[in-house]
Amino acid sequence: MSEPWRRLPALSLKQIQYFVTLAQLRSFTETANRLAISQPALSSALRQIESVLGGKLLHRTAQNVRLTEQGEAVLPYAERLLNTAHSVFDDMKQIMQQGGDGTLRIGLVPSVSTLLFPAVPQLLSEYFPDMRVEFHDLTNDALLLELENGSVDFGIGATDSTVPESIAVYPLLEDPLVVVIRRDDALAEGRNIPWRQLAKRDIALFSKGNVSRLVTSMNETHRLNLHVNYRVDFQETLYGLVRSRLALAILPELYTATLNDNELTIIHLQQPTLSRTVAMMCKPVPLRSEKTEQCFQFLLKAFHQRVKEKKDGMR
Repeated sequence: MSEPWRRLPALSLKQIQYFVTLAQLRSFTETANRLAISQPALSSALRQIESVLGGKLLHRTAQNVRLTEQGEAVLPYAERLLNTAHSVFDDMKQIMQQGGDGTLRIGLVPSVSTLLFPAVPQLLSEYFPDMRVEFHDLTNDALLLELENGSVDFGIGATDSTVPESIAVYPLLEDPLVVVIRRDDALAEGRNIPWRQLAKRDIALFSKGNVSRLVTSMNETHRLNLHVNYRVDFQETLYGLVRSRLALAILPELYTATLNDNELTIIHLQQPTLSRTVAMMCKPVPLRSEKTEQCFQFLLKAFHQRVKEKKDGMR
């Protein structure tokens, strides 16, 4: 624990809020209106921040506001400080007015929901009954951003080269990519399909996230000549394309855990086997409170145990 009596710089959270808001809106007039302060007061606050930090954060012209290179580098830290302050103040207010241990904010990508529900809420309710829990449903890219800026305490998502070095990763399991096809398709006869057998078929992928990046990279590396003709945002759209015989859908196996359709079947892809790593992720610094840290370690242990039991059951 850091020393609470250590001298703080002469900056207020309000001043940090002014900088973050200005960085987002890029307008002194709009920022001053949004924050209900005068433009001279806003300008004074920005000069104070620059004086304390020892560098210029932005360039201001008659037409626009542009962050300096130093301003761009400082902004994520300012956003995280501001979001953490909002969360902590909300927790303190909740504790004072309602009791309890504050709020735990967990980010997750939709496909891992089968790992969480209903087991995780039940476990947290049993072992941390005074902790209020929020689940934030996000794309993987949005999850990484919210981990970076402190909007969530920790997350459960997929790892790849886009995960910043500032985020600590705790792998849970490998989630292989599969293809969803119609049961009456000629390729549905086996349990596995080599990727090259998909070369002449129309493929549907999610438009966002690391699955598209994984498939695109493998397609180029192995020269598979896959025809990705559909990129969509929602899982049901993928299945609809398959039902309509317009495409085959490639997605991680966890997504298919709730697929219950007599027309469709799931086939594993091989040669090569391609998977994404599902992991718990957080900033590698002390979490917001001791209870938050305890919840993180508790869930990490519970997930590892659940994955082990699943593997043992498949043997």
